Amino acid sequence: MSEKQIQVGIIGLQGYGGTYFAVLSALPYVTVRAVCDTKEEVLNRAADKHRIPLRFTDYKKMLEDEKIDAVFIATPHFLHYRMTMDALQAGKHVFCEKPLAMNAKEAKEMVETAAERGLILSCHYNRRQSSLVKLLKDAVNKEVLGDIYAAHVKWMARYTPFMFSEDSAWRTEKSKAGGGILIGRGSHMIDAVLSVLGYPAVRSISANVCSRLTGLEVDDYCMLLLRLKNGSTVTIECSYECNLPSYKERISYQLLGTKAGAYCAEENGKETCSMGYCRFPEEEWIDISDQFSPASYQSSYPENMIADFVEALREGRKPLITGEDALYVTAVIDAAYQSAGQGREIILEENPCISVNLIKSSE
Repeated sequence: MSEKQIQVGIIGLQGYGGTYFAVLSALPYVTVRAVCDTKEEVLNRAADKHRIPLRFTDYKKMLEDEKIDAVFIATPHFLHYRMTMDALQAGKHVFCEKPLAMNAKEAKEMVETAAERGLILSCHYNRRQSSLVKLLKDAVNKEVLGDIYAAHVKWMARYTPFMFSEDSAWRTEKSKAGGGILIGRGSHMIDAVLSVLGYPAVRSISANVCSRLTGLEVDDYCMLLLRLKNGSTVTIECSYECNLPSYKERISYQLLGTKAGAYCAEENGKETCSMGYCRFPEEEWIDISDQFSPASYQSSYPENMIADFVEALREGRKPLITGEDALYVTAVIDAAYQSAGQGREIILEENPCISVNLIKSSE
């Protein structure tokens, strides 16, 4: 496929799908051939602005176009499974917004269908393109931190406006969203931290979710404890709305290793990272932060997960975020919601419906 122009279609323009044009138009080997949305006003405005030849209100009609190589799906969560399956069965490669599906059973079928048909399936976990995530992954790969025995990641927000918007009201309905903050931003943080750590196998999960602050049907707060098979622990905490006195929104990553530790944060568009180690018993702190500057990772690969997906098609390789990765995240989310609902720890290996054979063979 590397010698030809890649023809793509976009399904869903009212959310993140409307932002794809900037990336795709910058790639000389990509042509946006078709767009689809149920709202004709949104559809026509986008098609006219970006001079797209084909426009559809029915995505199944768009999939009949044999010239389309790949589709980008940016619709509410409950539509991901059916649209992706239809696209794969039509012979299209698929880039789907996160989460891949509402549950691991659906995600597993999507991944298996793509594999059976020799198609590429990816999911938009775009925290991987964050400078901080790339920095931490590089530090782990270079063994600067030693063995990581604990990781703590957070995406805490005082207020998230789209949870109160009529345009995104589907996010507050469990039947359409699958959940709240855990499946929304929590899924991003699960993928990010597991990616940094090399996607280790998760042995068990303890979780708590609630919406005691907002009273929404879906969770506005989540806290997870992941026990990894290698003995390490990971905590993940996220909020859509929260009574935070000190800041409005912050994304942070903390890694504790046998050689050194790191704390990175993103707040108000500013990225910071501190790294170092303590000499015992002298209690002498050695700062090595100058070895890892967030700014130096801004232009390092990947700069964008959409571009990586298209380049994977051209090069005949796997994308950085595989369907299997997205399936694994979905399985972790399933287990977390089960843990929260039952008030107990969930062992992935003891529940085949959750683990869906995802325990990594390397471990």
